Amino acid sequence: MKATTAVVSTTIVQIATAFAALTIPSLTAVVQTQPGFHAINPGTFISILYAAAAVATIFAGIVVQSLGPIRTCQVAVFCCAAGLTLALHGSTVSLILGALALGLGYGPITPASSQLLSAATSTSNRRLIFSFKQTGVPAGTALAGALIPVVTVDLGWKAALILVAAVCIAIALAIQPLASRPARVQQESRPGRPVWWRSVAVALAHPYLRLLSLSAFVLGGAQMCASTFLASYFFGNVGYTALRAGAMLTVANVSGAVFRLIWGAVADRGVSPRFLLAGLSLTACLAEVVMASAGLMANFTVAVLICFLLGAAVIGWNGLLLSEVADAVPAEKVAAATAGCLFFSFGGVMTFPAAFGIVQRLSGGFDMSWLLMAGANALLGVMLLTVKGTENQAALGVVEAGLSEKDH
Repeated sequence: MKATTAVVSTTIVQIATAFAALTIPSLTAVVQTQPGFHAINPGTFISILYAAAAVATIFAGIVVQSLGPIRTCQVAVFCCAAGLTLALHGSTVSLILGALALGLGYGPITPASSQLLSAATSTSNRRLIFSFKQTGVPAGTALAGALIPVVTVDLGWKAALILVAAVCIAIALAIQPLASRPARVQQESRPGRPVWWRSVAVALAHPYLRLLSLSAFVLGGAQMCASTFLASYFFGNVGYTALRAGAMLTVANVSGAVFRLIWGAVADRGVSPRFLLAGLSLTACLAEVVMASAGLMANFTVAVLICFLLGAAVIGWNGLLLSEVADAVPAEKVAAATAGCLFFSFGGVMTFPAAFGIVQRLSGGFDMSWLLMAGANALLGVMLLTVKGTENQAALGVVEAGLSEKDH
């Protein structure tokens, strides 16, 4: 498959799944006055969704091996459509079931697309192409935030769910002609190892992969904290209007989407991805330390600058890290290694926002919560700079040999 076909198809699928995942949280506030919908807390809904995604992710390597990347993407997008269809009943139980189905669809997408893109790209352009594909997540999020409330107000919440489900089904059918093109990933059976553990084991097979998994854990958590708490912090603690508070979140997301491409291009030009990730972690630390001061954030110019830096760091890392995972393992292990790494990322997504919220409630403000995240990012940055034996290309042969020994 040509690189252009691979990146366009996987990016569209990424947009669709992110769009579907954020559809119900995006309409929750609007449907309070509409009949038949038992509103669920958006945070609870997202937590259920990501828990299901984490479970689905650890099986993604086996699914991609069995079905191939495109078939896996089709099944995943159909799961998202099924989740939205389940939610049409409007009850709390149906919304929980919908969140579970959406999570099962959301989890396997990145491992499947990484397997496909790894085969269709070279080391000279891989990081930029991976980063381009990952812009599908903020793009899908932005679509949900912009379109779903409008559709819900004009046509009703059921129409909004049906519309997005139909889009998912259409995309799954549209990529059908590609399904027969890529060869399935052939891997021998490993009866001695539980299926659920294989992807995690690949992600822990070498110090470099373990460091990347730790990076995904911390940066994934930092990204979700920014996405979850930024607007409420500026509205509730800094005293911004709802419009200005929302604008701060928009600044961070736009910055993150743009810098996903920039970091990928910089890495493709020879800058060490490990040192780039370290720089992003330390930049996030600096931004979060300044963010902890509501007095400084009251200055609109300073707030825009800090949100811009925070977005570039904690939203811009994904494509860079995922391309590093793909480079660090043999071609047939890309889906499994990506799945294992994402398992830790989803762990951070579930862990850090919960800790952030607990600290915020106990301390009565956001300052200690931002400092908690700053400390985590500082520790990660130092580890990325100082841990030895973690250069990607030097480790590749060792990773391949180590995986072979562990699997047999």
